[in-house]
Amino acid sequence: MIPQEVVGFFKNKGGHSLIIKGEPGSGKTTFALEILNSLKNDFEIHYISSRVADDVLFLQFPWLEEVLNKKIKKSENKKIKRDELNKLEGLIEEGLVDEKAKFTENEAIFEIGSMMPEIDEIYDFVENVHPKKALVCVDSIDGLSEKYGVPAEKLLYTLQKDLVEKGVANIVFVLESSGFENIEYLGDGVISLHHEPWNSSWKRYMYIKKLRGSPIKRSKYIYTLEGGHFNVLDYNNFSLDSIKSIDLSNLISYFKSIDSSSLNLIISPDFPVELIQAIVLAFLKMSNGESLIIPPISYPSTKIKEHASKFLEMGVKTAGFNKEKADIILEGSDMLIELSPDIVNYHIKDGSIIIISVDTILSLYGNLRDLPRLVEGMKRTHRVILLGWENAVNAGIERTLNMVMMENIPVINDSKNAKAIIPKMSKDRVSLDLVPLM
Repeated sequence: MIPQEVVGFFKNKGGHSLIIKGEPGSGKTTFALEILNSLKNDFEIHYISSRVADDVLFLQFPWLEEVLNKKIKKSENKKIKRDELNKLEGLIEEGLVDEKAKFTENEAIFEIGSMMPEIDEIYDFVENVHPKKALVCVDSIDGLSEKYGVPAEKLLYTLQKDLVEKGVANIVFVLESSGFENIEYLGDGVISLHHEPWNSSWKRYMYIKKLRGSPIKRSKYIYTLEGGHFNVLDYNNFSLDSIKSIDLSNLISYFKSIDSSSLNLIISPDFPVELIQAIVLAFLKMSNGESLIIPPISYPSTKIKEHASKFLEMGVKTAGFNKEKADIILEGSDMLIELSPDIVNYHIKDGSIIIISVDTILSLYGNLRDLPRLVEGMKRTHRVILLGWENAVNAGIERTLNMVMMENIPVINDSKNAKAIIPKMSKDRVSLDLVPLM
């Protein structure tokens, strides 16, 4: 998925050019091809590469092989004036712009015929599909510049004037170098891609610097290259009270893959409340029979029972404040007595899941001194899940997961990988996707 701002930019009337720049490995080519893929039903597309086509790209974008193998016939009747191209070629002929030669041991050989066959190929393609508009990707403009010894800005200016400004083509220019600030003003749009190490994964983000004539609702997006595709990540809030169903299968599969009898979920204060609720429901669904939960202060017993019945069609046992009508009333005197094995096993059977919210325990007992002993006793016969807002307790916990925010994207950050939690809305139904950050 690419940003809707980019889709709208190319679908506007007239021709438009977009410059994509970024560091090596940031996904420039993947992004450019994702644009072609997203718009291939709206335009006639073509891809010009200054390097040999990579078979890996064909696996990611199967249609690309057909595009690259498509033969472009030269049109006898010129429909598109090549004013700027003729000027540029004239400068090359006059020696005002150097044309690169191929050197052998004893001589220098200049190409006879087309001075810049890839550039001519673009014009031929645009003419052949006219009056339908073309969408062409030049990957990369500085690669062609180096190949022919013609400044990149002159190549870009030529295509901009002859094709883009005449409204017969949209062109995506990929810049291999992250520099070239002096060339940005020539394009109608500029997007820069960046990536940097982030915990156990990568943080990838893009800046939409300009899209001439189109509104930019968001100038910065987090994206991933998972599966060899470019996908921007967007999080939209939802409410469990306003939907009829929620698909927790991806969350459940992930938590089931973690082989440990106890988990410590350290939750960032700005982590979405609705996702905390969904994670609780996922654990309840995984339990062997009814679970026991000491709920977070923000997710009271009555609401948990309502959601468990609505979305899971199952009951749940709760322990906590008397005012919440919990199954096990905690007075706040001694957690080891009030949550003794006899009391817990009276309400749930062996193999069930026990979820303990640290903020509630701290509010009730004033400290966490006895919590490690409580966890050690419980996990002998049950799977124990701690929900904490800081790393207050480590004793007895086998695995820790951090529920954090990357910009505005909620992420489960494990010691081995990081996955963004992205809700997909469909009418009154929500499914939660886990997208690896790659």
